[in-house]
Order: sequence, then structure tokens, then C-alpha cells
Amino acid sequence: MTVTLRKRELKDKGRFALYLDIYIDKKQYQENLKLYLENEKSNPTTKQMNKQTLAIAERIRVERLHQIQNESYGFKKPTIGYINFNKFFCELWKEREKTGVNFGSWDSVYKHINNFNKNILFTELNERLMEEFKAFLLARVKQNSASQYFNIFKHSIHEAYRRKLLKDNPADNVKFIKEVETHREFLTVDEIQKLIYTECRYNVLKRAFLFSCFTGLRWSDINKLTWDEIRFENGSYSIVYTQKKTKHAESLPISDNAVKLLGERNENKERVFVGLKYSAYHNTELLRWCLKAGITKHITFHCGRHSAAIMLLNNNVDFFTVSKLLGHKEVRTTAIYAKVLNQTKVDAVNKLPTFSF
Repeated sequence: MTVTLRKRELKDKGRFALYLDIYIDKKQYQENLKLYLENEKSNPTTKQMNKQTLAIAERIRVERLHQIQNESYGFKKPTIGYINFNKFFCELWKEREKTGVNFGSWDSVYKHINNFNKNILFTELNERLMEEFKAFLLARVKQNSASQYFNIFKHSIHEAYRRKLLKDNPADNVKFIKEVETHREFLTVDEIQKLIYTECRYNVLKRAFLFSCFTGLRWSDINKLTWDEIRFENGSYSIVYTQKKTKHAESLPISDNAVKLLGERNENKERVFVGLKYSAYHNTELLRWCLKAGITKHITFHCGRHSAAIMLLNNNVDFFTVSKLLGHKEVRTTAIYAKVLNQTKVDAVNKLPTFSF
């Protein structure tokens, strides 16, 4: 087995790309180091810079040889997916793209990783690098987003360890980023009534959002909802579906209010809300609709789910039942609405008329 450092001339003459030729069991593999030697004629200082680049490449060559000989990092035969951690994460990212589960967050993390370091070697994956990436995220996104992104990053390292690409698992000793409590915006019964009476530019958006307010369904589940998932049994309607986010099978009874928003039944495999789209433009239209109804709150589609939870709790439905209706795995997830619920009670009391004594 051998690991040889080689260079390949690029189209712009005088520049060279560095790569490794790796020979294992009479088979040859190549690893692009994404390191380059610049044209030394263009700048007097380039010679020294190229010398440093070659030194870095040589260290990587020695590390690769050490990995293969001692299997100290659970080294496998190099493939395009396992050349470095970035490539490995890209493979996990592609898997998420196929399933669609939490893909938006994975896509964001993939971009942040490459902005942080485009060539993270498996030998560089340690606690210090993870802490540096944590600080990198906290400096660029809000804390709760950073928490979610860092959890995905840790998960990918756990997965690399599970697949024996790492000898030790640095993710075991690095703490998560704590989430901070945020305000959960929701609509009152009066505000929902105003929206019902107010015209929206896109009728399918209006129907879908109100449907979320009456069922607590997420946008992703409403968007993929098909007519064969709408069941009528024993005199009542329900939705039998699989949550896109959790992949859990659910059976959700729906009210007459929600049924009115379904429209005319179509073929079983047809989407119920044909034409529903998720985009910045449609999110803006949702806000415009709310403003037109006299609602100045910053409302997103997910606020429909929050509104459903608050309406149920305000009507004395217990937390356990609400948890089941929302598809939460644990009641403590539903309990986050307790503080919001208390505030609604305070607001209600403050609306009582003032008397003179």
C-alpha cells in the first residue's frame, strides 16, 4: 500500500492541483486535496506560499498513510462520498433530500459547514473543531436556529462514528446549544373569524391556513394531504396519514369547520389543496391577508398550528389529548403552551369593564 502526492496542471497555465494517489490491494484511488500551487511567475511571494501549500499536502499524505496502516480512524477504501467530512455530510444531505424530512435545515447546515471549512478531514474532527463550529453558528444565526443546526452537525458525526469512519467520537463530549424560550404567536377566535370574512388573493392559501387553525396540522402535512387520507366512518370525518416530520402514523378526527374547507372531493391520489405553494411570496401574501383583516401580528403558516392548540386548551381539553391531536411524542412538548394559555386568561380578565367605586 502506498500514498503518493501528485500534481496536475490546470487549464490556466502555471497552476497545479494537488491530489493523492492511493494504492490498496492492487487498486488505485484518487483524493482531490483541493489545494493548489499558483504560478510563481505572477508574484514574487508565490514561491513561499506554494512551499507552505506543499507542506500541508505532505502532512495530509502522511496522515492518510498512517490511517491505512494502523486503521486508527476506522479508515475505509476511499470513495467520492468519504474523501472528507464535507463529502460524507453531502451524502447524508442527499439522503434527506430524497425523503424531504427536515431537508431545509440540513441544507442550511451543509452550506454553513462549507462556509466554515470546505475541506474538513476526518483526522481534524475533534472537540475543538466542534466548539469552533458552534461559535461560528452562534455568530451568524439566532440561538434557536444555531441549536437546531448544531444538533444536525452532531448527529452527522455520530453517524460517521457508527459507520467506523472515526476511531473516537468527539460528539460525545461536546454540549448542545441550549434553546431560548420564544414567543409563540397565535390567533384568537375573533381574529380567525375576521380572516374567514376577509378575502385572500389566493383562495387555496386561505383554505389551507384556516384548515391548519382547525386541525393543528403542519404545512408539510397539509401540502401533501390526498383525498384517500380523508375518511368518513361512524358519522364523522378523520384524516389517516403519516406525519412528514416524524414519520409516525396518525389518525386525526376533524371538526365540521375543517370539513367545510376541504372542497369538492376528487380522485383518491389527488392533493386536497391543489396549487398550495411554499415561498417567500406566499408568506408575504399571508401577512397581507392578515393586515387586510386588521391583524398586525407577525403571522406565519405555523401559527395556525399554535392557534389550534390554544383553542383546544382554552376549551378545557386536557394536555394529553391535545398532545395526541397535534401528534406530539411527549406531553411535555405540548406543555410549552401553558405559559401562552395563562397569558390568554390574563388578557381575558383585563377585557372586563372597569367600574367606579
